[in-house]
Amino acid sequence: MSAASQTAADAIAEIELAPPPRLASDVEPEKKPARWVALDLLRFVAVLMMVQGHTFTTLLSQTYNSERWHRHHDFVHGYTAPMFLYGAGLAFGVTTFRGWEKQTRPGPALNKRVRRYITLILIGYFLHLPAFFPSDWRWVTDAHWRSFAQVDVLQHIGVSLGLLQLGAVLLKTPERLAAVVSVLFAVVVFGAPMLAVIPVGDHVPLWLSGYLNGHSGSMFSLVPWAGFTWAGLLTAYAARRHPRPSDTLLLKMTVATSLVVLLPVAINHTGFQPYGDHPFWRTDPYYFFFRLGNVMLVLTTLMGVERVIDRWKFARFAGIRQVVGLAETVGQETLIVYVAHLMVLHGSVVTPGLQRTYGFALNLNEAIGVTVALTGAMIVLAVLNARFKRYRDARSRRLAPA
Repeated sequence: MSAASQTAADAIAEIELAPPPRLASDVEPEKKPARWVALDLLRFVAVLMMVQGHTFTTLLSQTYNSERWHRHHDFVHGYTAPMFLYGAGLAFGVTTFRGWEKQTRPGPALNKRVRRYITLILIGYFLHLPAFFPSDWRWVTDAHWRSFAQVDVLQHIGVSLGLLQLGAVLLKTPERLAAVVSVLFAVVVFGAPMLAVIPVGDHVPLWLSGYLNGHSGSMFSLVPWAGFTWAGLLTAYAARRHPRPSDTLLLKMTVATSLVVLLPVAINHTGFQPYGDHPFWRTDPYYFFFRLGNVMLVLTTLMGVERVIDRWKFARFAGIRQVVGLAETVGQETLIVYVAHLMVLHGSVVTPGLQRTYGFALNLNEAIGVTVALTGAMIVLAVLNARFKRYRDARSRRLAPA
């Protein structure tokens, strides 16, 4: 056989032995790391508390305000925001530390994050927009514009996570980010009694002062609320070497939670109070750590539940897997639930709300009925939105070039 014939035969053999070309639809998506089920469950619990709490505070008759149970209700409802903020920081930290290079370098992942933070801020302002058409703005009062400029939870999450993202990009390493965030955490928590009363509105525009502290009336300024978000990131940093919750991580989380829970108790027993007269319920570090410790306690308990389900295979029985899966789905779709339930209750510039007709007008049984119906509707909406996103992603993979 000639050299040319041999070369041709070898080439044909290589072609025959080579695997067939794979279509885009045949390419499996990159396997994602295991989720923290406990984190999704934490956000699910926060969703239930949010819908119930907002329904009662919007529609329930104020004649119940003097009831003892109503005071307890308001106290428990006050944990909704800390749970959401802590969960947002924890989720940010888990995904960032797992894929540091991808999440902190220019590219699709970083661009997607930046777009999400901007979207959160824009949606937050839209929900408070006093008039839809610019031609109607001349009728809007100063009080309405001040209300529009106040920082709500969506703007807060967008800005506080945006600052964390900026820090991750500039500081280059997880260790530096954690060190800087630890300092900022100490400043906004321990300095809150002094920082929160500074009239920053006298020196900066109203829209900016609302992010700095609550002096202008903002409910979720960075001081001290960013402490919950950044505490979530620091928790994720401490757990960064665990691909998913384990017995070791559960033990570490239990110890950390115990320390945070005991810290305000220890402070209270020492009588240490360097701040003088200040708004205790909004700014005192004692109350901050009291709430943070309880939020961490809920997360730690849910981590224990997750470990029990994994170890004893309870998910195989009595539909437990389906129930947990449903809760996970709702916990992953908190944004659409947050926006939708507020538009149903309070309305917006494009939709009426129940508050307009039934504000403070329902008795207890009626308010419970609305809560159950609205919660069910929000669960259905979350499931449908999750399925739509899965369909969209699958369709994008099928249409992607080979």
